[in-house]
Amino acid sequence: MINKLKTRQAADSADIRAFFDRIAGSYSEAHGRADRLLAYRLSIIRSLLGKQRGALLEIGCGTGLHLFELAGLYEQAIGTDLSPNMISEADALRKQHPNRKTIRFTVDPAEQLKTIESGQIDTVLCVGALEHMPDKPRVLRQIARVLKPGGEFICLTPNGAYCWYTAIARRFRWDTRHLSSDCFVTRQELCGLLNDAGLAPETIGYWTFIPKGDMPSPIYWLLSGLNIIGERLKIQALRGGIYLKAVFKEGQSKDAYKAE
Repeated sequence: MINKLKTRQAADSADIRAFFDRIAGSYSEAHGRADRLLAYRLSIIRSLLGKQRGALLEIGCGTGLHLFELAGLYEQAIGTDLSPNMISEADALRKQHPNRKTIRFTVDPAEQLKTIESGQIDTVLCVGALEHMPDKPRVLRQIARVLKPGGEFICLTPNGAYCWYTAIARRFRWDTRHLSSDCFVTRQELCGLLNDAGLAPETIGYWTFIPKGDMPSPIYWLLSGLNIIGERLKIQALRGGIYLKAVFKEGQSKDAYKAE
């Protein structure tokens, strides 16, 4: 029995862009029922949203699945991604969306955000993309730059301390990363990165994320059982995902966070 995932080598941002360009046309949920998992992620995101609903920015937006569902809550919704093909797919879907006039997509890596002016965004969203961004400190600095004072950063990402990554897959020498540049962070590492960028963690917890499409079926069912135990007993190593809300600190100078 072998796992399905084989890590691809990625030396730089061009390799990462090429990977996502290649899968854009066939991009789909790989870890279970798409409708059910999307609804679950959106329920977590909505529970974290604040009251300021001017501008929403989703970084690493892919084909815009989450942005489209949330766009009606904001006066403006912007999606950015480093992959031109992902943005092309998203923009094609935008044309059929009831809020198409208030939605826009642009090719803009999260490490740069050159198309977003400083201090203009109420909510920055990142779902299942931070792990693919090698220079996380730079990404978080850009998030701090574009947020309004009191603006919020909401993120759902894999838990770097998850037993699948740290023990099970390692024991059997199974691949867990789609790209060699992927990096999963722990709660402690993430809090440190946020604080360094001037983003104050407000809410942080764990959500059910089991990368079903990346592993043998028996392991998925094992992890599903362990997830139930982890949720009930609050064992962090048995939970696959981290969710968080961080706020841009009032009075934090943006001089250090220029567009890069």
